[in-house]
Amino acid sequence: MNLPIRPVILFLRSVDPVRLRWAMANDVGRRSSMFRPILLPLLFPVILFAQEKGRPIPVPVATVRVASAQPPAWTTPPKLVVGIIVDQMRTDYIYRYWDNFGDGGFKRLIGEGAFCRDAHFDHVPTETGPGHATVYTGAPPGRHGIVLNERYIKGSGRIAYCVEDPDVQGVGIAGSSGQRSPRELLVTTLSDELERRTDGASRTIGLSFKDRGAILPIGRTGDGAYWFGKGPQGPWVTSTWYMEQLPKWVVDFNAEGRAAKYLQNTWEPLLPRARYHTPLEDDNPFETPIPSASSATLPLDLRPLFQASGSTAVITYTPWANTLTTDFALAALVGEELGVDAVPDLLAISYSATDYLSHWMGPRALEVEDMYLRLDQELARLFADLDVRVGKGQYTVFLTADHAGPDLPGFVKEMKGNADYLDEGAMEERVNAALSANLGPGDWVDTLLFAQVYLNDSLIRARKADRALVQRLTVQALLSEPAIADAVTAVDLATNQYHEGVRRSLQRGYIAQRNGDVVFAAQPGCFQPYADDPARGVSHGSPWNYDTHVPILFMGKGISHGEVLRRVSVEDVAPTVAMLVGMTMPNASTGQVVPEVIGIELGR
Repeated sequence: MNLPIRPVILFLRSVDPVRLRWAMANDVGRRSSMFRPILLPLLFPVILFAQEKGRPIPVPVATVRVASAQPPAWTTPPKLVVGIIVDQMRTDYIYRYWDNFGDGGFKRLIGEGAFCRDAHFDHVPTETGPGHATVYTGAPPGRHGIVLNERYIKGSGRIAYCVEDPDVQGVGIAGSSGQRSPRELLVTTLSDELERRTDGASRTIGLSFKDRGAILPIGRTGDGAYWFGKGPQGPWVTSTWYMEQLPKWVVDFNAEGRAAKYLQNTWEPLLPRARYHTPLEDDNPFETPIPSASSATLPLDLRPLFQASGSTAVITYTPWANTLTTDFALAALVGEELGVDAVPDLLAISYSATDYLSHWMGPRALEVEDMYLRLDQELARLFADLDVRVGKGQYTVFLTADHAGPDLPGFVKEMKGNADYLDEGAMEERVNAALSANLGPGDWVDTLLFAQVYLNDSLIRARKADRALVQRLTVQALLSEPAIADAVTAVDLATNQYHEGVRRSLQRGYIAQRNGDVVFAAQPGCFQPYADDPARGVSHGSPWNYDTHVPILFMGKGISHGEVLRRVSVEDVAPTVAMLVGMTMPNASTGQVVPEVIGIELGR
């Protein structure tokens, strides 16, 4: 009998070596079982050949292993890690809205998982881009590179966006809004390290209404980042950094036109008015209507807003943006085959509508509370699907925020607190006047923007001025402003190590090549406006508790139940997940594993 060996060799050459190596090494699921029905027929001629030669055929005998202890947790990692960021979520929302939450969302996270109640960001600025990057890298902006959502390019007058990339093109979207990538990110994320841990066999997907919320979590090697493209139909889109064309499951999802359908709704309060916890009347002078709306009240008919704008962008301020995000996440689970076997995958979800709305209406608005009650339902829907599709106890979830957010100044004043808006334009004029008085007339300040002062390099060179002196004089001018809590020069940030206070937060968010000559922090209660009107809306970004204090919640496989009351950093999320999965921590991570969360006793 001649053994047909050539077809066997040709078949083995066709097998994906990465998936085969990982599957055989770990003896797991889909990516190993897929070979069994093919390899067994290939062994049949070998058996016949042995019988023909009269050789005994070895019969496999079961081997009994006597285990003295449970195998290490990292040998059976969760099939799927689901990271959830709720944009601008404050920790106190959990306490305030608790009695109105259902059993399947936030209450399930806390009832089954671990709740870090005193978690904070340890950097400035507390913004979306830096925050998302910190969650998944375990590092501050001064290390991971995303120092601001938008940064000023000195001497150019140009603002650079944190995920812009002119070298790529949009996929599913035309124009510059599709030219997005993680190229500004300097270090690895959980996603990057998971890809390396499995030799590329894992699937890693990020999705968010915001491009930066989808891109930064999955790093430079993620399989796909998808964000909401707005426009008349509101497609989910990506860029050529990841792929040349949208997968069929995304094309099919976009074809359903769900955003336009959701915009046929009227936003009614979910509960009777008496059950909401806001101290304000729905119609109050502090809140700003969302774009195209005439009032900041419910009910809100979305149809005329959609018709007037001709764009699905208006959905971003409504609960249906979160519904659409969950819809797309569930489609991704199926389309990307996430969590179907023991090769760990990662799904990074960022809910953005909570941020869009809070900027306009503040954290006390009835609309914001209603949005969180509906988000609670979305989480319950997501977890229920994961229970069925992946298996309860087979996946791990963490939920946190990219930053928190302050109250509206008008509300703070109403409550007899100290509050005001920061006018950076007027401050720039005063700082420049102070420098001119000391150094001679001139436009010494290139711009004062994003809580940073960028000096005029050309004028400094022309006057042969001492840059360090100009920086110190700038700090003096800033500290004479009642609204400024502290300011520090680039020279001091480079030569000193700050271990506490505002300067530590400023230093941890600073990279000389990407920041200004002087950075500063406003006093508590002095806020950046958000709307075009310099006295409406509110923004975040400060080192104060109302911007830094966020929840960290874990649930699922490998997670211990309980509360962590000591202070932890958001930078601790990534190393804790890495330890749970059994992989290398992101390469610049400065965070610490939270041992209580994953059942490790201190001192062991």
